[in-house]
Amino acid sequence: MIRTLSLLAVPAILLAACGAPNSAPAGDASAPVAETAASDARKVTTLTVGTAPFDHYFTVQGNVETDRMAQVFPMTQGAVERLRVTEGETVRKGQVLLELDNDVVASNQDELETRLGLAKDVLARQERLWAQDIGTEVQLLEARANVEALEESIAAFNEQVDLGSVTAPFSGTVDRIFVKEGELASPARPVARVLDLEEMYVRAKVSDHYVGAVTEGQRVDIVVPGVDTIASSVGRVGRYIEPANRTFEIVVPITGDQGLLPNQFVSLRINDLHVDTAITLPSSLILQDRAGKDFVYRIENGQAKRQPVTIGTAYQDRVLILNGLTPGTTIIDRGAGQVVEGEAVQVIR
Repeated sequence: MIRTLSLLAVPAILLAACGAPNSAPAGDASAPVAETAASDARKVTTLTVGTAPFDHYFTVQGNVETDRMAQVFPMTQGAVERLRVTEGETVRKGQVLLELDNDVVASNQDELETRLGLAKDVLARQERLWAQDIGTEVQLLEARANVEALEESIAAFNEQVDLGSVTAPFSGTVDRIFVKEGELASPARPVARVLDLEEMYVRAKVSDHYVGAVTEGQRVDIVVPGVDTIASSVGRVGRYIEPANRTFEIVVPITGDQGLLPNQFVSLRINDLHVDTAITLPSSLILQDRAGKDFVYRIENGQAKRQPVTIGTAYQDRVLILNGLTPGTTIIDRGAGQVVEGEAVQVIR
């Protein structure tokens, strides 16, 4: 009986001597608590608010135009005798583009020249007779009138001869010739097209929502796919609103030869707001409460705190901050959409 009791007592003695395997010393009781609190904090990143210029743009579509594009018509009818230029050739103002066959006019002019010579002889004889008191004054006046009439007719024929040469209305490029040698040309249809690409502009229509926001001299970027953006400014603002589509017209000049062509569609990016020094934030950082008021999160004593802000206009992914933040303020960046008011946060790098 005594032997059995002693065997049962040995395991109890060993357990008492070794103690519980997972027990912690009394002095380290707070260490696991601190580690748990740190692991429960929301991991976030921060950014420091700064200032920079801010620009807002809106875009409209426009059409490239030029006032120096002319369809050239002959002033008289006749067969095309000779083409003096080719398509793509640069010409100066007054240069002959083509000549019409005006042999009929020339032959009539020769006949008038002959008749004028005879009329002048008759006038000279009448003047000599009149000086000798021979003949009547009526005969002298008729001879003078005949000479003047023939001279006027010859002058008119000279003009017709000149009209047989079709000339360029201004300096530019012959873009197209519509007739061939031997074809009949008439004032009813054009024979050539001449244009000058150095004085072009963009004409566009803008919604009346922007009345007062668009003024002459305002910055405009002409955006064309595949071409470098062209900097320009508003040259003219229309003073009339089209009732059908509630738009007004603007004209933007194109300086120099930029490779654009008449009737080409382009985009106008109009700068309607510029702030030299502004606070802006990514639009994703602007949150709203249930009342619809905007705010961002800042960190105070290791916790997320709401910071009310007043926002202005936005462009692309940036929002203009009108009130609520000052340069140097630190706010929560990544993770701002997951935290709540008063939640513990931990800044990670």
